[in-house]
Amino acid sequence: MKKQIFFILSMLLFVGLNANDDMKKLTIVLDWVPNTNHTGLFVAKDKGYFKDEGIDVDIVQPSEDSSSTIVGYGRAELGVYFQPNMVKRLLKKTPITAVAAILQHNTGGILSLQESNILSPKDMTGKKYSTWQDPIDDATIKYIVDKDGGNWDKISLIPGESTDATTALRLKMFDAILVYQGWDYIYSKVKNVKTNFFLLKDYAKEFDYYAPVIIANNDFLKNSPEVAKKALNAIKKGYEFAAKNPEQAAEVLIKNAPEGDANLIRESQKFVSTQYIADAKSWGIIDPKRWNAFYEWLYNQKLIKEPLTNQGFTNEFLK
Repeated sequence: MKKQIFFILSMLLFVGLNANDDMKKLTIVLDWVPNTNHTGLFVAKDKGYFKDEGIDVDIVQPSEDSSSTIVGYGRAELGVYFQPNMVKRLLKKTPITAVAAILQHNTGGILSLQESNILSPKDMTGKKYSTWQDPIDDATIKYIVDKDGGNWDKISLIPGESTDATTALRLKMFDAILVYQGWDYIYSKVKNVKTNFFLLKDYAKEFDYYAPVIIANNDFLKNSPEVAKKALNAIKKGYEFAAKNPEQAAEVLIKNAPEGDANLIRESQKFVSTQYIADAKSWGIIDPKRWNAFYEWLYNQKLIKEPLTNQGFTNEFLK
């Protein structure tokens, strides 16, 4: 009898090990520390959506290299990145493609203290602006400042990246900074700091670009298209759950990122969950017109020497 039980247990263990061997291993690299842009990924892993698709996923943070470099070199199959940052990569023929939009609309904009009285781009004239010294980012801000009737040349540029925009503003390091509504602006509210915020896309429709997106390695897409589709199906389910259940989704992220600010995550999730699908028919869809509008603007402004129309994205792998 004991021999029979031992045999059965051994067979079950053998089957289980073989089942794990059949799982496709996949790595997803984030763009930064875990935040509410990434919630759907952690939900998909936590709730077994990847496992249901036969995928064993590892979600990692980037080291010194950016997520685009890691994905481009094939050290991760998928990653989180941003459409404006893809410009340099596409021009250098880095083998990456955006395969899904995490948020449907650009939530990037300018944050400032209320006391600075910056209510629109023109009000930045005569103020100090924190620049990441990225030519494309600076060109977009210049465009909306001048278009709004301000003067970019009369803005003092303060180089440097701030990981805590609210504190930097309070320390008078600068008067305005480019941030994302769902994180830094929400953070200022959590800290009860009185701030103003306006969206880039409200002053130039071309700036309703995709930020962030899921990118994939091109060889992975070519050689394992079915795995890519299954992975995106799991990710889609994760973001759909997060869109419908912000409170539960926030707790999943907190569990997977215990080093994060739990209050910020919960408040951020309330807003970001409304942005995953927004006015789109379904999660992840990239509108070619909006994608191309930003790249065409760059080309028309002579910020790039060759057009990138219809390059760098696909909806092919979304079910």
